[in-house]
Amino acid sequence: MSDTTIVEIRCTGVCGSDVAKLNQPWQGRLPEPWYPGHEIVGIDTETGDWVAVDPLVPCRSCHYCDRGHVHLCPELRRIGWDLPGGLADAVRVPRDNVVPLPHLHDPVHGVLADPMAVALHGIRCGLRMPLGRLGVIGGGVIGVCTAICAAEAGWDVHMLVREPSRSHQLSYVLDSRVNLHSADLPPCDVVVDAASGDCDSPIRQALGAVRDGGTVLVQNAYAPRVHLSVPLRDVFRRSITLRGSFSYCRADGHDDFRDGIDVLAKGGDWAALMTRDRFPLSDLPQGLAALKSGSRHRPFKVLLTSDI
Repeated sequence: MSDTTIVEIRCTGVCGSDVAKLNQPWQGRLPEPWYPGHEIVGIDTETGDWVAVDPLVPCRSCHYCDRGHVHLCPELRRIGWDLPGGLADAVRVPRDNVVPLPHLHDPVHGVLADPMAVALHGIRCGLRMPLGRLGVIGGGVIGVCTAICAAEAGWDVHMLVREPSRSHQLSYVLDSRVNLHSADLPPCDVVVDAASGDCDSPIRQALGAVRDGGTVLVQNAYAPRVHLSVPLRDVFRRSITLRGSFSYCRADGHDDFRDGIDVLAKGGDWAALMTRDRFPLSDLPQGLAALKSGSRHRPFKVLLTSDI
């Protein structure tokens, strides 16, 4: 790999997509070998700077890359997928994928650059329409980042969080522009499904909450073999637009990953809450167990720290 640098890893976020694959059985495709861990923060050994690592490594020469749609590149490789990832003490990455971190309250908050980029991409590229009422289904990290980005963009944001303890925690850290609901969303012009998962319940909830003529935006992807169990006639006779928003891009003069870091640099107690639960790298099994627990202190995200 030409023009690379070595990053000494200080912290790696365990993404929900990683959790689904680490908790067997996984029914989808995995590269051989698979290198998990794409939310990486560490020290660039050449500069000594704290950095975050953009995991997308596109070909830079295809139709999609020319337009900045690197997430659609047919030759796309990803750090933490088919390239060595963050479950290690150090990793060699392309220099162009190393992004210096601005002054953050805690540089480890940089592990949120990836989910924040996913949220930005959905709001910015997936919803080119007049502002109105936007609902978010999902009280995890992607849902929180989506609510923050939507509120900053000027949407009237309503977030469905059914778990009482999680809703209680979020009520203290989210902007007052984000309205929390525990049962149902009010009728919305747009509903973002930021939950996905291994059944179609979130997207069915989104379809139930969106107004006729509105849009349902699905962040990332569902598990393999999940099928939509509502009649398509009931969706399209209402003139509902279904849109997918996978990963993030560098289109229209923007760079979602770097712009996500700019959002993090503005600060907020929510970032501390999302990165609160940290385990040594060797304690990955305990971290995964914590995510599956029914405790009211169940982590929003598990972070794995290096002993370097």
